[in-house]
Amino acid sequence: MILLVVGVGVVALGALVLLLFPDRPGGKIAWRGVEVSSIGAGLPLIVVGLAAIAIWSGGVIRGDGGDSGDQTIAALRCPDDLAKSVSAQRIATVESGVNAQIVAGPTVSKTEPFGLRLTDGGETVGAMTVRFFPASGMFKVQSFVDANCQVGHVQSLAEPGQGALSEIPNWADVRIVLLGRSYRFNLGGGDEIRVNFGPFVP
Repeated sequence: MILLVVGVGVVALGALVLLLFPDRPGGKIAWRGVEVSSIGAGLPLIVVGLAAIAIWSGGVIRGDGGDSGDQTIAALRCPDDLAKSVSAQRIATVESGVNAQIVAGPTVSKTEPFGLRLTDGGETVGAMTVRFFPASGMFKVQSFVDANCQVGHVQSLAEPGQGALSEIPNWADVRIVLLGRSYRFNLGGGDEIRVNFGPFVP
């Protein structure tokens, strides 16, 4: 954001110099093979400001409330496919028995897909990729497999017998079965995204 403010300020200053002192000699700016020459003093300032704005727009993390576009990712066939579907920085290992583990902190995007490697006693039992929709308070499971590369299923606890779910309401408990073992699982999103994962006890 500071880079954006500086860029806008430099562009405004350059425009002001160009208008007030049109006869003042300019200069030459060269950067990464691009060269700009100007007979007026304001144009190089404008170019520098526009460059700062361009750099800011290329590196900013978009706001959590909006849709950042098409975020379709490759489906998981096995847990080891996580690294091919989601960047390593957005993959969290979640051990059975965890309580409110943070999987996305306050400074990172909440709307981009993230991956979870689910473990029990240190052994991988499954993996899933998920995307959060803050405006709806809903998590959509994009892909879910167990350690045997079989498609996993999320089952509602609020409405037993409802069948497999592809969407999990914010903080709603669900049941997942991995390698013949049942687990209670939920996700909660806000300033952070947290997960609870442990043995299912009826």
